[in-house]
Amino acid sequence: MLLKIKMKFAYKFILFLLFFAFGNDMVAQNNEEKLAAQFFSNAEYDKAADLYEKLLNKNLTSFYFYDNLLQSFIKLKRFDDAESLCKKMYRKLNSAYYMVDIGYINKLNNKPEKAIKQFDEVIKKTIPNQDKINEASNAFEKRNETEYAIKSYINGRKLLGYISVFNNELAALYAKTKQTQLMIDEYLGSVEQSPVISEEVQGLLQNNIQQNSDFELLKNSLIRKIKSNPNTDVFYEMLIWFYVQRKDFDNALIQAKAIDKRLKEEGRKMMDLGYLAISNEKYDAAIRLFNEVVILGNTKAYYLSAKLGILEASNKKLLSNSNLSLIDLQNLEKTYVSFLAENGKTNYTAQSMRDLGKLYAYYLNDIDKAVDIYNNILELPGTDNFFKAECKLDLGDLYVIKGQEWDAMLFYGQVDKDFLEHPFGQEAKFRNAKLSFYLGEFEWAKAQLDILKTATTQLIANNALELSLLIQDNTLDSNEDALKLFAKADLSYQQNKFNEAFQLLDSIILLFPKHALSDDIAFKKAQVYTKQKKFDEAIIQYNIVINEHGSDILGDNALLNLAIIYDKNLNNTEEAKKQYEKFIENFGSSIFINEVRKRYRQLRGDLIN
Repeated sequence: MLLKIKMKFAYKFILFLLFFAFGNDMVAQNNEEKLAAQFFSNAEYDKAADLYEKLLNKNLTSFYFYDNLLQSFIKLKRFDDAESLCKKMYRKLNSAYYMVDIGYINKLNNKPEKAIKQFDEVIKKTIPNQDKINEASNAFEKRNETEYAIKSYINGRKLLGYISVFNNELAALYAKTKQTQLMIDEYLGSVEQSPVISEEVQGLLQNNIQQNSDFELLKNSLIRKIKSNPNTDVFYEMLIWFYVQRKDFDNALIQAKAIDKRLKEEGRKMMDLGYLAISNEKYDAAIRLFNEVVILGNTKAYYLSAKLGILEASNKKLLSNSNLSLIDLQNLEKTYVSFLAENGKTNYTAQSMRDLGKLYAYYLNDIDKAVDIYNNILELPGTDNFFKAECKLDLGDLYVIKGQEWDAMLFYGQVDKDFLEHPFGQEAKFRNAKLSFYLGEFEWAKAQLDILKTATTQLIANNALELSLLIQDNTLDSNEDALKLFAKADLSYQQNKFNEAFQLLDSIILLFPKHALSDDIAFKKAQVYTKQKKFDEAIIQYNIVINEHGSDILGDNALLNLAIIYDKNLNNTEEAKKQYEKFIENFGSSIFINEVRKRYRQLRGDLIN
């Protein structure tokens, strides 16, 4: 028994010694690695080479040790040592990387003929194995020998007897060397083999094709693919995608009709294109696309959706025009009335009813008709509760315009109660707080706004913070008279009582000169002028905010609104782009930054998906 215990103890002791020795060796190697890296970083290449040589001998498979040793030899111009290293590694590991590096060393050593001979030898010795072919091509690409990387893949195809292998790899290399037609051929060949990757390939093509001449090459290549693969839908789809990228919705329509008819989709493809055209503000193209679906007949699945699409596109086309005429607005009204008479007032046409209500309220100045339409929507059976909540918020706004503040509070309160933690509920709480602000109930309004500072929707949280700060900054001295006048002016603005709004704003300037509200007054005047379509006066007021208070809380709002006036109202694209660029440069963390970037890209001609 005693002997067994002694043997067991001796065994553990030997294990401890081995572990201790091995651990010390590991620590020593780790220290050598750090020291070698430090020498290399400090450009002490002779010392780095000595250490990396030792480390590589202990671990031949470490490409990191090898590469740093090779680079150290190169920096020291020890080309013979570098070449010997590559040959030694090739003998031991038989990898194309080391053969390519022999040529790489010769090239650096001003021996181009030897380098070319070596590179050719790499290709000659490549065996018909896909991994080995990839290894050789990657080795060439690592040393920026792109043409040899291409040769390696082409040679690999011959060795494997399979023409469609390495499509994506070759396409990337052709893209790098600006051989556009060859790149397109390879990417389309890849899609031919695997149609499921078409969207990925579209993204790659989009990144690599910029010139009009390149787009023409792509179009012709897609047409050739369709002719040689008439039963393959993917190239028809890609041609539609191509035309959409060029914002050529008319030609996209021709292709969409053809594929829609072949696949018996009853207009689905044209519906998708129609809404894409709307998002890119190509309203006429959208109307043509939706009309093609309507022509298919009222028994088809998308008939009513297409009619709704035509209404939406017509509405947005008209309202995007800053020079609206009463006749145009009345014609749009008749279109809506006719549509609702034909298709009925149902939960499916409720959005069109809502659009008509907005037309009456904000363009035809018939608030009572708008209120009637919204009340009809709320009585429709089967209407989605979220949609009803949006309509109640709209209806509350209409009652604010009518001066029926308590009715407005009632509708806002209903949404707040029904959607407590939802953004709709938070929006309703914000509008109620703002209504209390209009009425001069600052303490209660601020209490509600402070709750909303942590709202889940960033815009609501931002708006709540801005209004809360406005109240806080202008009630500190217990004199609320200036703020009460401003709140009344804001309510007058909401109710389209523009003369009254100006009188109230000017009275603040007279009664309270150099008041802290001066930037808010200029901003509010700009908003009033914009509603009156007096854009030159609005620009002056926004520039006052930007130039005198640009770093304050209204700075980004003023610059954004200024850009929108140039963009949407004055159709001055160049000036709008300048203002959007200024915004991107100065307000990169603004909550509006994504909206600004999107619009800037649209003005630049990019496609918005």
